[in-house]
Amino acid sequence: MTDPRYDDSEARLITRLVDGAVDDADRRRAETWMRERPEVRAEVAAQRRVAAELHSSGPPAPGHLVTAVRRRVADAYGPAAAPAAPARRRFAWRPMIAAPALACAAIAVAIIVAVGGGGSGPSIVRAAQLAFAPSTAAAPPARDAHFLDVSYGGVTFPNYQRAFGAVPVGRRTDLIGGRPALTVFYRLRDGTRLSYTVFSGQAVPRPGDAKAVVYDGVHLHVFVTRSRLAVVTLVRFGRTCVLAAPTTQDAVLALAAEPIRVQAT
Repeated sequence: MTDPRYDDSEARLITRLVDGAVDDADRRRAETWMRERPEVRAEVAAQRRVAAELHSSGPPAPGHLVTAVRRRVADAYGPAAAPAAPARRRFAWRPMIAAPALACAAIAVAIIVAVGGGGSGPSIVRAAQLAFAPSTAAAPPARDAHFLDVSYGGVTFPNYQRAFGAVPVGRRTDLIGGRPALTVFYRLRDGTRLSYTVFSGQAVPRPGDAKAVVYDGVHLHVFVTRSRLAVVTLVRFGRTCVLAAPTTQDAVLALAAEPIRVQAT
């Protein structure tokens, strides 16, 4: 269960370097490592792009929420306080200080709903709801027959095209309970959409109704949401991964197990 390119300590060092949480000795070691290995330079650059996206913007608020927010602001402060938003506007995570207080509160509510609801910390259930969210960036290209050319926190996203006929169709970054997360979306052979989310940082607690399953020798946890999503969660390189799709549990279990089996062999 290791990345073909890095061992666990190297993957952690990459993430700490991007986060700025390294001492001078580790920084010098990482810089030497980056000079000698171009794939490490590419990985650090990719994770820094994700971090920049998370610091600069959040996910797009759903259209009906934007409309409701604008209506509430207009009712309270008049039409001039709620100008029409441009097409495909992306809300900043921090509302402008000059905006009316009601607008700030309403926009904050819209953002919370857009990432799956409130709560005080990261949640696997909330990550699963991203299966219904839109992509905000292009799909990553394939690195080889088994993996895509995108990693997060040392976890390389799988390439499902050869084994399952599933293709990547987009990606997005989110803050879920204050925790950064990267999601890649796939379209399965029958047209079903699958989300594969990786949280940064330490493992996220599993829901109480998640059932332990051993699928093809791989230990996983599975549950079904109220919205009928089959969800599988696992930990790779200390990072929580969440797969969700409106399909059968067996289908999502097979998808979750595939990159683990590949790496093990």
